[in-house]
Amino acid sequence: MTRSSFNKASAELRAAALERLIRTRGNYEHVLVRPRSGHFLVKVLASDGTSQLVARATRIGADEYGLSFRTHTGRWESTPVCGSLEAIAEGLTGPLSAYLDAGNL
Repeated sequence: MTRSSFNKASAELRAAALERLIRTRGNYEHVLVRPRSGHFLVKVLASDGTSQLVARATRIGADEYGLSFRTHTGRWESTPVCGSLEAIAEGLTGPLSAYLDAGNL
């Protein structure tokens, strides 16, 4: 296995882990996490099949990530949420859960 394929596989596994962590915290079956360009992009699926990019987790250390939200203008704004994937999932489904709520799409 080459280094690039290992990194891609590792990123896909971590994205799937974050998605599972989010989904186990409530009614978040409509939330998807995908790796892209060094980030984990968090999207929500609307009932009409469209998706909206709402957040991203960016690696800031060995197993630490920082959470940013996408504003209505498309800019990324940092949040005070950082830490493990568990901490990112907790931040997304706790104080910032309105961004993932299917009723707000």
